[in-house]
Amino acid sequence: MRAALLVLLSLACRSAAAQAPADAWLEEADDPELVELSDDPEELWSWCYKKALRDGVQLPRNPSLYKRWHPDEAWGTAEMIETLTSAAEEMAWLMPDADPIVVGDISTKRGGRLDGHKSHRGGVDADIGLYWGDGRMYMQGFMNVSSRDLDAEANWQLIRAMLETGHVERILLDNSLVRVLRRHVVRQGYLTQDEAWRVFPTPATGEMWRQKGVVHHSPGHRHHMHVRVNCPVVE
Repeated sequence: MRAALLVLLSLACRSAAAQAPADAWLEEADDPELVELSDDPEELWSWCYKKALRDGVQLPRNPSLYKRWHPDEAWGTAEMIETLTSAAEEMAWLMPDADPIVVGDISTKRGGRLDGHKSHRGGVDADIGLYWGDGRMYMQGFMNVSSRDLDAEANWQLIRAMLETGHVERILLDNSLVRVLRRHVVRQGYLTQDEAWRVFPTPATGEMWRQKGVVHHSPGHRHHMHVRVNCPVVE
């Protein structure tokens, strides 16, 4: 089954990146030690999640690949910047007619509290626009996207490209859109039903950061996806 999955992903993505083992995140999604994380700053990497950004990197200007909505709030860890730039390059290769990715808030240069957000303090969280219609992004910020208008293929390829960097811990999205993506990856043969439910699980009760899965429900995420990468290792 694993070999078949890799073949399907390689054919669908038509890229060199897709030819490498692309299912590490599936294994992580099945490992409760990796997915049941806490947002408590005293339990995990407190400076990373709640307090500050160390050695931040600014997402460089590159309008052909992405639009930085707030450049002064587009600072992140090296892992975050690599995730975004790598995924944007992949999307430009796979879907050259699609709009550039819209990147919203990540963090300020030194992190800390950011107006309008509970997180986005340590450079490990980023808001990214959603594809709708036929590879379109709303270039003036974010807008609500209905399950009917969601471009499931483009959003799946964007999610897959980010997951394949190996840096992504989880992605938050409204459940109405999660359901569309889950159906899409099964119908297109990208994932089996079992794998799709592990990557796109049903909503669980309790705090969103404690839910199992990779892409899961969070209220208020019908106009963008919230991507969190793993904290960098602190020596």
